[in-house]
Amino acid sequence: MQIQDVLEMVVEMDDATREQVRELFNGIVNDVKVHLFLEERDCLYCNDVKDMVEQLAELSDMITIVEHKGPLDTGEAKEWGVEHHPAIVLHGEDKYNVKFYGIPAGHEFGALVGSIIDVSTGTAPLPPDVIEDIVSIDKPINIKVFVTPQCPYCPDMTRLAHQASILNPLISSEMIESLEFQELTTKYSVFGVPKTIINETTIIDGLSSAEMFVEKLFEVIDN
Repeated sequence: MQIQDVLEMVVEMDDATREQVRELFNGIVNDVKVHLFLEERDCLYCNDVKDMVEQLAELSDMITIVEHKGPLDTGEAKEWGVEHHPAIVLHGEDKYNVKFYGIPAGHEFGALVGSIIDVSTGTAPLPPDVIEDIVSIDKPINIKVFVTPQCPYCPDMTRLAHQASILNPLISSEMIESLEFQELTTKYSVFGVPKTIINETTIIDGLSSAEMFVEKLFEVIDN
């Protein structure tokens, strides 16, 4: 299955999917700003990402879209460290380092919906000891999660990384759609997904438990 096939499954939501998402969005606690970073040229899926987000925003009056166009070395893109088009950055009451690079289509659509709810609450549905450990981290951490739309395990890994960013402002997390960003896929030797890269050095192959994920975070800051 090609990415366009998966894309078509989500960009045009049917009534059942729309109603399901609307029900999930009843869990939104505080207003959410969805910042879209788009490029008018040489961006294959920018328009599709915009269409997807606009359809989601129609399902809750607590979601606002803020569109950004232009070079990534100026304005909010530079301030928030946005490095690629298309990008989605999610903010709740606070500004979070939660990013999606590429279109969250297929299974990743669930990660986008879940992350919108998470940023609205400002917390994460994780075990209390896991939350405590993540909050205690006192050094900067960057988490890259490589995904594909067809991968059923990728959304949980994406959302776990984003939840860490919500809990601790020193942690930034990025979903990277592997099929769109082939240079990054090659650079990080991504042969299977999900593949998670922490601070450019520590690797998690596949989906990990929250407890193992935290162990890897501490492994990074302890080295």
